[in-house]
Amino acid sequence: MHLTLAFEQGFRLDAKPVTADIVEQVLSRAIDDLEPTLTRNGYDATAIAQQFNAKPSEVRAFLAGSLDPDRGRELTEQLRQAGVPV
Repeated sequence: MHLTLAFEQGFRLDAKPVTADIVEQVLSRAIDDLEPTLTRNGYDATAIAQQFNAKPSEVRAFLAGSLDPDRGRELTEQLRQAGVPV
């Protein structure tokens, strides 16, 4: 998807070839953060809450990095045990 977006942006700018600067403009700076990584692997906040018996507000706080550290470690461990890339 990101490659397509980069090529589309290059086309709009009439850039041949598409440069690294154009690709960097398109890519999200937070592409490797926890939430995008989980989303790419099919886990949104609702799925995590249902699968790991957590409250949706708890999962949102976990994804935002504002959950209690002990509970955050617990959820991280549960995700790892389930084979989810965290």
